[in-house]
Amino acid sequence: MDISPRHLRAAYRNGTLKPSDVAAHVLSRLTDADQSGVWISTGRPESVMAAARAIDARVGEIDELPLYGLVFSVKDCIDVAGERTTSACPEFAYVAEDTSPVVADAIAAGAIYVGKTNMDQFATGLVGVRSPYGIARNPYNADYIPGGSSSGAAVSVATGTSSFAFGTDTGGSGRVPASYCGVTGFKPAPGAFSQRGMVYACRSFDTISLYTRDPADGYDVYRVLARRDPADSFSPLEFAGWTEQASPARPLKIATPRLDQLKFFGNPETERLFGDALHRLRRLDLPVVPVDFSPFTSINDLMFFGPFLAERDVSVGAFLDAHPGAGVKIVRDLVLGSRKFSAADAYRAFYEVKDVQRQLRGFWEAHDALVVPTVGTVLSIDEVARDPLTANFNNGYYTNYANPLGLAAIAVPNAMTGAGVPYGVTFLAPAGRERLLADLACAFTAAAAVR
Repeated sequence: MDISPRHLRAAYRNGTLKPSDVAAHVLSRLTDADQSGVWISTGRPESVMAAARAIDARVGEIDELPLYGLVFSVKDCIDVAGERTTSACPEFAYVAEDTSPVVADAIAAGAIYVGKTNMDQFATGLVGVRSPYGIARNPYNADYIPGGSSSGAAVSVATGTSSFAFGTDTGGSGRVPASYCGVTGFKPAPGAFSQRGMVYACRSFDTISLYTRDPADGYDVYRVLARRDPADSFSPLEFAGWTEQASPARPLKIATPRLDQLKFFGNPETERLFGDALHRLRRLDLPVVPVDFSPFTSINDLMFFGPFLAERDVSVGAFLDAHPGAGVKIVRDLVLGSRKFSAADAYRAFYEVKDVQRQLRGFWEAHDALVVPTVGTVLSIDEVARDPLTANFNNGYYTNYANPLGLAAIAVPNAMTGAGVPYGVTFLAPAGRERLLADLACAFTAAAAVR
């Protein structure tokens, strides 16, 4: 069954499906082989079906409920009232008293919650293998990672058990799994979605993200949910217009890293596939200009090898101190190891980010968007096991800088590798250009489909 948003809305309008039909279908799928490692918990079937039947009865309000009958999952570091939030650590688990405002808004708009998805523990990783709940199976090749940390969210969309899924993104977790799983990862600029009701990795620039099959659906869901939250200290005072800013009438100006700054980590196949993506853009009369990429990558080390790690200590360090046996070892070591950084180190990092933002003002006046590979290469589970830190950092080469710099991003499929693993690209731009990014991503994926 096709449960993508646009297909379902058409089916609901013409009466060929009801939300309860879709909910029953999804519930029947949750024990399938391709769901291995995807879910940490699922909604009680009777509750899911009751919610679906309640939406059935509101079919006359479909125009007022923009997410009518869409089935969705939630990464398990985001709260849903009455459900356990584990952040992929059983000892940390608590029953949430309140629902994340973003999730609550989705339910109020007619969407149906089905469960909580697996993740790299405490959202600390870009590989999707750092969880005591198993590894979400890559839907295309089980020998390969699903990407992280929002692994289960991406797989739930790729395998047709979620119309859309909520992930989170700190250093790339809303984009990397999209590449490995062949779906769209829509990461708005920090501040577009409320941060309340989640376990933070880096509260300064965390953002909830979206997974959908295609970019048009991702943008449609974003438009419904993006809003200022007055109760969120990190919500921007000036938010109006982020969801509706149109693309300029003139031809878009797109940048890409210089050839000598592109990294594919010894994989000539992914290098060729990204080259093909650039050729496709040029065939769409979208000229792509090589630029100096070093300002972006200059702050990458701050994410997993620098003082930004200390925000994870603020979030879960006290818990790890109180529970010395808890935590996946590599996650625990990263979080507690951040204590070697001083307050002075944190201020230096803050200054560095601000300097790069200032340096890039002219860049964003001259360019509408930046296109990069989502990841440099594709990694197997065995490769990550052999060298987990290097593998994780390599996966973040094209992603780590985005949130510290306040950028929006959309990751979309590009091609398949010889191993049968999807390989994607990402478009990035400053806050307020989310619609431009969605338009660009739609044009790119449409061109790929007709090749």
